[in-house]
Amino acid sequence: MLARCIVLVSIALTACSFGSSGSSGSGDGPVGGALTVNGQVVDFQTGAALDVATSVSTSGLSPAPKVTLQGAAFTIEDIPENSAFQVLASAPPTQRATFSPAVIVTDADLDGVNVPSVSETFLTSLATTFAVTPSTAKGVLFVHLVDGQGKSKAGVAATNLTITGAKGPYFLDATRLPVASLTASSSSGWAVFFEVPVGVVSLGQPAGATVTLDMAVSPLNAGTVTIAEATATDGAPVLPTNVKFAAQIVPIFKARGCVACHSGGGVGKQLGDLTLDGPKVYDELVKERPNTRVRVTSPETSLVLTMPSREDPPDGHPNVTFTGPRDPDYLKLLVWIREGAKDN
Repeated sequence: MLARCIVLVSIALTACSFGSSGSSGSGDGPVGGALTVNGQVVDFQTGAALDVATSVSTSGLSPAPKVTLQGAAFTIEDIPENSAFQVLASAPPTQRATFSPAVIVTDADLDGVNVPSVSETFLTSLATTFAVTPSTAKGVLFVHLVDGQGKSKAGVAATNLTITGAKGPYFLDATRLPVASLTASSSSGWAVFFEVPVGVVSLGQPAGATVTLDMAVSPLNAGTVTIAEATATDGAPVLPTNVKFAAQIVPIFKARGCVACHSGGGVGKQLGDLTLDGPKVYDELVKERPNTRVRVTSPETSLVLTMPSREDPPDGHPNVTFTGPRDPDYLKLLVWIREGAKDN
């Protein structure tokens, strides 16, 4: 069984440069702490540690942390606190380069993280069963559909899963073997897309969806595999309404750790000239740099949303905070801006 890489915890805005396009630091080391993640690279099908030479790198952190390898085991050091990132594991020629599900750290080290790698043999069997001819210019996405407790979710219909330009979804059975006739997730919860455009990938939410899907926006390179976890909640998406700045927005910055960096003496204040504590938070977000940190005319492009989110190409933010557009705090901020970004 593939161990889950996602730890469901709060994550913070570290050294955001809302309103600045400069670098995230001097390159002398990570901002916001230095944590360590220990784990091993395992085969996707068997869960066994690889017995071939591996290479490991990270995506979503800047500067890149230090990585030490010993066989299939790895140690990643100098990770900023409150970070979400993916691990890219490569072991040619038997294993395809594979991005892991999001690894999330808060204020403590992580041990026992299993990073999956998909074998070339398995990919060939999938392509044959699903009658797909993969190109080297695009990638493959494996999505593990889970419920709110992280358990594999069966019965998620193909009509709920969309990725623009990709082929699929196709489904794996209870033993993770491909079955061309499946039209919904089995008890394993696994779905596969081929020919996924490179860049960053997320699941679309089609009209008439009966399930709300929350998947971390994930990197995908040409000729690689990306593995992601998507929480599937029964029912169509429901947005918050009548969001209040004082009661619902300001607490986000404290609860998610933003003020630890964006305060009078914090790194975020130095880099982005943004302070998220004290009596003038609204002015800093809305009035100080009009139509920049908060953009009422195009809310999704507001820097308060894009800077702590994964983008392609990446911006000056050193880590990822909002793993996807279904993050509850992301949605509160989005709706607050859509409702006029009022000082209410």
